[in-house]
Amino acid sequence: MPRVALPAKSPPAPEGDFRPALAFTALTPWFDIVARVAVRDNALKDQVADLLPLRPGQTVLDVGCGTGTLLLRLRERQPQAQFFGADPDPTALAIAERKAAAAGASLTLTQASATRLPFAAAAFDVVTTSLMLHHLTTPQKRQALAEIRRVLRPGGVLLAADYDAPRTWLETLAFLPIRLFDGFDATEANARGALPAMINAAGFAAVETRAELPTAFGYITVWRAQSPSAVTPP
Repeated sequence: MPRVALPAKSPPAPEGDFRPALAFTALTPWFDIVARVAVRDNALKDQVADLLPLRPGQTVLDVGCGTGTLLLRLRERQPQAQFFGADPDPTALAIAERKAAAAGASLTLTQASATRLPFAAAAFDVVTTSLMLHHLTTPQKRQALAEIRRVLRPGGVLLAADYDAPRTWLETLAFLPIRLFDGFDATEANARGALPAMINAAGFAAVETRAELPTAFGYITVWRAQSPSAVTPP
């Protein structure tokens, strides 16, 4: 297994580099409840976990880990893997730490932006990201995907879940609140269905849709891709 190189000290995200998931830091403690109701977060995390048959000792990084829900769900499935999370929001990370402590789980959490991951190249077997990419502008998405590609070992797996292109005018209307809230620049690639092509352009192979989840704000798609190497499951 690759050795994960951790930063000596987690570098804080620069001022203005991120916005809290619910826009205001004071609302972050309510994020888990809002996510469960608004975007069926429990069902989404179960779908991602079902698509990742992890093995003991594997290294897993969740980029944009937020309050740690996906990491803890994955750890329930394979407690002998090693779990890492990166997120620029210190308030969300503090909640993740409390949840991990309550669950008796060992997570390594780092305050960092998806566009500047403080890990060595080829450090991880699996990288996940769930509802993070639509917060980034198109150039930031490209940079984040390049960083994810860099920290994945050859043959490593990326599982990315995010909003996909609306397929009907009703879905277009449903997605409009997300576009207004997170910004039209940030959500443009999602609205155009461009994420698979962007993942492929970042150097990944075998990009494929593995699951779709209808929500009140449109469909969330889960894509699986692989860092170039012999194509083998994680």
